[in-house]
Amino acid sequence: MTRVLAAIDNSLAASPVLAIARALAPLLDSDVEVLHLVENGDRMATQAALAAGLTLTSRRGPVIKSIIEAGRCADVAVLVVGARGTPAGPRPLGGTALAVATGLPKPIVVVPPDAHITGVIRRVLVPVEGAPAGTAPILDVVEDAELDMIVLHVYEEDSLPAFTDQPQHWQETWAREFVRRYCPWHTGPLRLETRVGRAEDLIPRVAEEVNADIIALGWTLDLGPGRAPTVHGVLDRSRRPVLLVPVAIGHPY
Repeated sequence: MTRVLAAIDNSLAASPVLAIARALAPLLDSDVEVLHLVENGDRMATQAALAAGLTLTSRRGPVIKSIIEAGRCADVAVLVVGARGTPAGPRPLGGTALAVATGLPKPIVVVPPDAHITGVIRRVLVPVEGAPAGTAPILDVVEDAELDMIVLHVYEEDSLPAFTDQPQHWQETWAREFVRRYCPWHTGPLRLETRVGRAEDLIPRVAEEVNADIIALGWTLDLGPGRAPTVHGVLDRSRRPVLLVPVAIGHPY
């Protein structure tokens, strides 16, 4: 049995983190473990865990190092963290979330404090820029789950396919090829959405339009200056939880 590890702080941001952890667990056939590194008390963290019906494990020690070490355990399938303590907090991520996300080469779900939470994950938005090869690790995370999967293919204006004068033709062709090559196991609904423009602007907008429960993005664990503009923009703008899945260096995310 694997674990979904939810790392929470002593703030109101703990509740949406726990809600997403509970929603992920049945998809991954996992248990939920709640970890709190005590810095300024644990009253709100304890209340959030009790309200979610989960047991809280409180520890003392260096916060970032302790969370990363806990996340490295072989049976941890996914780590869930809050993006920031409040909606007005640092963007795209608070200091702890940024350090943990870039220091742990595992799937991580980043949850905004004002996240749209349904309690059940039924629909996932998988954005794609350019060639879809980098999506394979993303889709592997939820390989056995029955999900309504929406693949969003974002084009820049200067990279439109040569046959866009027949959009119904290239969309159907691309969708069939995507399913054949990258998710032949997928048995639930899957559809393709396409947009033209800046991915970092369009992805959060489309997530709202299609009512996605979570956005899944591949990334290279680098949010340094000039790096991963799509991930940076989505984390900054999205009110939906974002699943970050490590992919090979060189992918555009």
